[in-house]
Amino acid sequence: MLQKIKDLMQIKELIDEINKKVDSHSQDVNSLKQELTTLTSQLTELKGTQSEFLTNFKDNLNIIHESKESLKKEVYDFKLLKAQTQRNILEKFEEELGKELKLNSEKLKNDMNEYNGLKEQMNSMIEKIKTTSSEIGKFTEISQNIKKEDFELNKFQNQLKESDSEKLNLMRKIDTLERLISKMRRQR
Repeated sequence: MLQKIKDLMQIKELIDEINKKVDSHSQDVNSLKQELTTLTSQLTELKGTQSEFLTNFKDNLNIIHESKESLKKEVYDFKLLKAQTQRNILEKFEEELGKELKLNSEKLKNDMNEYNGLKEQMNSMIEKIKTTSSEIGKFTEISQNIKKEDFELNKFQNQLKESDSEKLNLMRKIDTLERLISKMRRQR
């Protein structure tokens, strides 16, 4: 019987030991449960944060996509504007160049007409000078044939003076025309 009591005591000790272990395990389980609860709440919070991040990321991705499309459109518009501006500048340049060429060609035609007019006047003056020279030559020939006493005639002397003054006059006009022509040439 003593043996039974001993056995019972042993069993009680074993039960106490098992109870201690169960209590210890129960505390460990409670601790694990608390940690699991904390971990669960952290996971829930992380999930919420991640969900918010994904939502923001999607929104930002849409904004980036819209910005990219807008930038593409702006670049296309800029290229189009650049091409139009180049074409407009080229057209304006050609128009201005055409105006200048037309103006200069008209001025050149006017100058040519003036030159041709002056040339005709010069030819006319040369003809007059030639005629005057031949007249002077005739007078010279006549003067050589005139006797000494004919020199004293006032009438012929006056005619000669007039011819000389006319010749001088024509020579001055020729000089003036030559200066005018050279001045025109320098201006061109």
